[in-house]
Amino acid sequence: MFHLPRIFTGNRFMADPWVHDLRTKTTDPEPFIPPDMGVDEDEFTSPVSDSTFSSPPTSGTFSPTSWPSSSSAASPESPVIPNYVHTIRAYRYRDKRGAWKHNPTLSPEEVRDMLDDDGETYPSAVRIVTWNVDFMSEYLEERMTAALRYLERDVCMCRPGEGPVEPTVICLQEVHRDVIETILEDKWVRRNFQVTPISHTKWPEDATYGNITLVSSKLELVKCEIMHFTMTEMTRTALAVYILLTQPGPRGGNVEMCIVNTHLESLPRGAMARPKQMELCSRFLKQPGVRGGVVAGDMNAIGPGDSKLALDCDLRDAWRGTDKDEEGFTWGYQGQNQGRYPCGRLDKILYLPRRGYRMDPLERIGIGAKVKRLGEDVFISDHYGLVTTLRMVPRRDSA
Repeated sequence: MFHLPRIFTGNRFMADPWVHDLRTKTTDPEPFIPPDMGVDEDEFTSPVSDSTFSSPPTSGTFSPTSWPSSSSAASPESPVIPNYVHTIRAYRYRDKRGAWKHNPTLSPEEVRDMLDDDGETYPSAVRIVTWNVDFMSEYLEERMTAALRYLERDVCMCRPGEGPVEPTVICLQEVHRDVIETILEDKWVRRNFQVTPISHTKWPEDATYGNITLVSSKLELVKCEIMHFTMTEMTRTALAVYILLTQPGPRGGNVEMCIVNTHLESLPRGAMARPKQMELCSRFLKQPGVRGGVVAGDMNAIGPGDSKLALDCDLRDAWRGTDKDEEGFTWGYQGQNQGRYPCGRLDKILYLPRRGYRMDPLERIGIGAKVKRLGEDVFISDHYGLVTTLRMVPRRDSA
């Protein structure tokens, strides 16, 4: 979606920074490894209350600075700015307690034991959905409820009272903070998904909207992290979830995959920030011990330079067509285009091409999806969503 930016104004969250010097182009081959934050959070009960991150000890002497408020601050003379990564928790709804409770925190050693356990197998495929659900339009609660029903019935093809047949990860962008409770109170979500985060306090300070990921309860979710971009005027983030899958075949076994839910900088003025934001997202997939995975979300691909951002980060597009193929366009048809920008393929699902898995052809969702409000049919979102399936395959048959 195109809209006026919100300014990141604070340094409330303290963590070991991965430092990027905006004055030089990063050429180091070392993979980005988000720090292990060891966050200690209280359990949430419904209704959800606000919470803040604890401040873990810092290992360096770097003094963080906030991203300047003007777009001109992205010039070559800009100061060194850190990007913050926080380990956060996923939550399941516990019927017996009538509340959302966080999943156990697993140590790296425990995750390795799970991967090495030949007697334990996990799903070999995961369906991935991404949808920008529009935080600006009216009727926030009604549209979010309609979006969940659409996902339940039209995308996941659920029978009444049942969950998705295939394990599914749903990446939502532009979730307004006022409708987080709508998601958490939804019976379908409560029965079938783990949710992260469940509070807007995990987003950057002063963020009105952000990303939320729903992970099927059928999936083993071992870790969640959120990166707060500081090269942003719009409080943008990358939300990463790590799941375990099993690769079939004699050379297979259990693997850890990462799915990143992101919303890159909007508008032409965001063209300088988007390459670095994309590169940071890709690093989650390249960590030691992670087989690979997906970056999904609203990439705001509106300029000629945006078409090659994925390739520059060693990522491939799950879309088999071209950027000019209108059958792949995801925005510009359903309102929220006061700037009269051309229709385009703003939303994408990208993947790291490695042996052992492949991506199904991409499909669009949400086309023409509406909710009736006060006798008026209102689009659920100004964006179409996307859906595909990541499938683990024997090593000889990989993409």
